[in-house]
This record gives sequence, structure tokens and C-alpha cells, in this order.
Amino acid sequence: MHWALPSLYAIGWLALGAASIAIPSVGPLNEGIKVEKRQLTSVPENSYPVKSSFVGTAGNWAKFFFSTDNGKLYMGTWTNTAPSLAYGYEELLPAGSVKANTPIASTMWDLNVTVGSGLGWTNANKRARVYYLDSSNVLQELIYNGGVTGWTAGTIGASNIVTSGTNGLSAISFKLDGVENVRVYYAEPSGAVKEATWGAFGTPQWATVTVATSASAAYSLSPITFVNTNTWSAAAPSIRGFYGRANIIRDVAWDSTWSSGSVAQSFIDSTGSTNGGYSFSASAWKVDAGTPIVHLFWCGDGAAAGTLGTVYRAPYDIAAKTLGASTAITFTQAPHSFIVTGAATNAATPPTGNHLFAWGNSTGTPVFWHYRLNGEYAQLALH
Repeated sequence: MHWALPSLYAIGWLALGAASIAIPSVGPLNEGIKVEKRQLTSVPENSYPVKSSFVGTAGNWAKFFFSTDNGKLYMGTWTNTAPSLAYGYEELLPAGSVKANTPIASTMWDLNVTVGSGLGWTNANKRARVYYLDSSNVLQELIYNGGVTGWTAGTIGASNIVTSGTNGLSAISFKLDGVENVRVYYAEPSGAVKEATWGAFGTPQWATVTVATSASAAYSLSPITFVNTNTWSAAAPSIRGFYGRANIIRDVAWDSTWSSGSVAQSFIDSTGSTNGGYSFSASAWKVDAGTPIVHLFWCGDGAAAGTLGTVYRAPYDIAAKTLGASTAITFTQAPHSFIVTGAATNAATPPTGNHLFAWGNSTGTPVFWHYRLNGEYAQLALH
């Protein structure tokens, strides 16, 4: 059963989400910017695609992030409150804060618990980070501390990390040596893929490491997506990353040192240069316990009739660093649909518990979609 029918949007089905999200307290931000405490059932400004997301508490809720053409940052919330499915929108940053149509990354974990992400959003031990670009393409950060603390500014902006402004961002978190760690992945203007590292020990500071010498320099908006293929409480992370280079999805791996993988999946698309671009996203299931499972999602290249905009998924072999056979997701809407971001739950296995956010422009106007792999989907009224 579908979440909602397009004909229902005009009569306000999104209003169901208004009471479902907690309002974090306002916190001071760097340089005088304030987090705005506004909770909405629709978005009044023209919006760009959802560009980052995460899923919490056995897949029963999701947070997703996007910007507007006047530079606001929004967080959307989906809650599984069947038989109604609730959406709500919260303005995190005011106009002029975010460079329009640039990448966003996010990550989430729980403090002082043995697992990684099972607590509710308003729990005092809930933690999250959101990364975005300012008008100068400098990487900036919002920090969420649960309970009454809410959102405040992070420290990464002081490092003056200048990105390409078009290629993607990705963020992961993990527990190492008993403390929280965050990694942010981005492309420099030269095309090199870099890693910014942070750990909550001593005086936390950001440092940068080169991961790969070149992303897709020929095409802007190439995604960068990284996952930790070990559980939250493992002795050390095992990181796999995917990025675009010369119309190919490439991969890298970190197991105490960076090395290249074996993925070489074509992702050229004749209409992929706007509103999300050449798009793919990796999702990791069972991030808290058990053996994590990683799948990669991307869109068809249009080389054969009917493949343009088709969404595909393939399992990724963590040890061999290879992709398995791909499968088309048959229920996707709009023939020019592009995956922008995806996230999987902490307590399920594929295909259960995965959330994908995509866009399509078959009518000439961007249409935004929220998919789950069990066949459910909803159109988001973001534009």
C-alpha cells in the first residue's frame, strides 16, 4: 500500500507531521547566526533535493536534510505512525546560511550506550552532525545534542576547509578507543577526495587526510558516499567509500590504511548534470550489532530503452570489495528519477528498513520522492 496518493497532497496530508517532531532548543551559532525554531507542515521556499538522511530506532523514523534557493537549511522528519504516515519540516538555519544547491552530509549516534543508534531523537544521549557549505564553499557544521540542548554550531568552520562546492559530501561516526569519532568526506577544488577527522579526546581538533587523488573532475555534482562496515562498538572501523571518476563509480577502503577497491560501475547519464547529478548512494544495515550489510544504489545510464532513471541496487562484498548482481527497483516513480541519498536502519536486513530520497523531472518541474524497499513511496511537497 502506498503512503499517499498525489491527489491527496492538495488537501493537506502533510499536515499529519506537525506534532510528530520534537522542537530542539535554540542554541547560539558562530558569527551571530541563530538556529531558527520553526516547525512546518510544508516548505514555503523553492527547495533543492534532499541530500542527506539517516534512519533511527529500527527504521520507525527518519531525518532528512535539504536547502532552499534562498539559503535556508531544513530538516524533515518522517515517522511511521501507520495507518497515517507523518511528515514535518523544521527550519534549522535562516536565509543566506547555505550556498544554494550544494552538498549536505549527516551522521547520527548515541552517547554512553553499547549500541550505536537505537535511542529516540529527544533522548539526552542522542547525537547528530550535519555538514553544509557556506557561500565560499567552506565546510560548516551543526551539532545536535539530544534532550533540551538541541542544535548548536560546530568547530569545523574554523579549519577553513574549502571544497569543490559541487561534488558530494559524506559523513560517518563510530566509537574508537572509548570515544566518539566523526569522519567527513569531500572533494577539494582540484578533485582530490579528502577526509576530515575528529575525535572526542583531549582538545578535539579537525585534521585532514587524502583518500583519493581525483574524484570526477569532469562532472560537477558527483556524489561521495562512505559507510562504516564494522559495528559501532567494534575495536576499529572498516570504512568503504564510493566516488565518481570519469563516468565510473570508484571505491576505496580503509582497514588501518587506504587502498583501492574493485568497483567500476558506469554511471554516465545524459540528463544527470542538474538537480542532483550523477547519483548513487551506499547504505549499511545492522550498524549496531551483527554483520553489517552494504548495498549500493544508482540510476540507469539510458544506454538501453527504458533504463534512463531506473533505480538499481547491488550488494557490496565487504571483504572482496566487489559489487554483486544489480536489481532494478520496479516501483520507482517518474522516469528521470535520481537517487540523492539513502540510509538503512540499525535493526533489519535488506530489503527491509531502507529509505531512499530521489527526484524526477519528467514533467519539467522537479518532483521529490521518498522510497522504502518494501515498495512504499510518497511524494514530498518541497518545491
